[in-house]
Amino acid sequence: MNASGATMLNHVHDLGFRTGEFTVEPLPDAETGRVLAVLAARHGTQTDATALVPDGREADLRGELAEAAPGLSALATAIRDRLESSHSGVLIRRAHFGRHDLDTRRRLLYALAVGIGAPTATDRDRKVVWDIKLRPELVRSGGASTFSEHADEADFHTDTQYFPNPERYMLLYFAQAAACGGGRSSLRDARCVREALSGSDEGRWALDLLSQTALPFRIPATFTRSGSRDAVEVTFATIFGDRPLIRFRTDTLRRGLAARPEHDTPEVRRALAILQAELDNPARRLETFMESDSLLAMNNHEALHGRGAFADPDRHALRIRIDDGALQDSAPQDQAR
Repeated sequence: MNASGATMLNHVHDLGFRTGEFTVEPLPDAETGRVLAVLAARHGTQTDATALVPDGREADLRGELAEAAPGLSALATAIRDRLESSHSGVLIRRAHFGRHDLDTRRRLLYALAVGIGAPTATDRDRKVVWDIKLRPELVRSGGASTFSEHADEADFHTDTQYFPNPERYMLLYFAQAAACGGGRSSLRDARCVREALSGSDEGRWALDLLSQTALPFRIPATFTRSGSRDAVEVTFATIFGDRPLIRFRTDTLRRGLAARPEHDTPEVRRALAILQAELDNPARRLETFMESDSLLAMNNHEALHGRGAFADPDRHALRIRIDDGALQDSAPQDQAR
């Protein structure tokens, strides 16, 4: 902690594949109180995640929070700087949020996200802090459509790959780890994936095709123009690019190809199989158990993440996606009926 009380990001060691482990000091109680006061003035005091919604004035809020909590602001800047330079993943084993109630933890995580960029809405209710938690009623009814709602394995993916401009950053805070020891987090770095593919003739061929061929990613119904369950809309984009460096998720891509079968060619299938084989290589992935009160920050344009299956229904993580406002590769949307 520096003279102004800033909570600094201290590098412990690299875990491999451009992910590093870091430590932080607890945010001083005085700063915590000021953060909560600033957020209460902006978003109210109701203890509900739906209270934290984007209002278009995040830059102003960032300035207010920097003045009220220089420690948290310095931490946000340090995380962003790491994610823009040396690391695609920043892992903090203990964020020191765990001593607070859940709503306070949500608000501190939201304030940290505002310091990094502009937190974005997850659903039509415009909620920013999303609960990743088993929803048994949705699983029973067959309505659990995302990794965040079930306890099964989550394959390697980047978030919002179905949007023309996926968010640059993502925060995952683990409010309660799975007591069963399951739900282990795994990471792959896009630069490492590209380097591995470049090491063979077939890998280079697949990398070239997936860098040059725009493929259809199916947009989940809730994010389509109509919001109707039978709406079929896709975003066309290459898997590998400049910004984002990678976008990928097998199920939205599979559904997109089913909606636009003219793009489901033997060459595309072969290239995707080569990529999947590389992603499945256990020697080139980072796997770790995220304990309660741990925090994982990722560059969503450069890191793929996944999760193992778990049995503990009380496992609970909080997720925030964060936009940096920069221009990205063009990815047109297409509407199919």
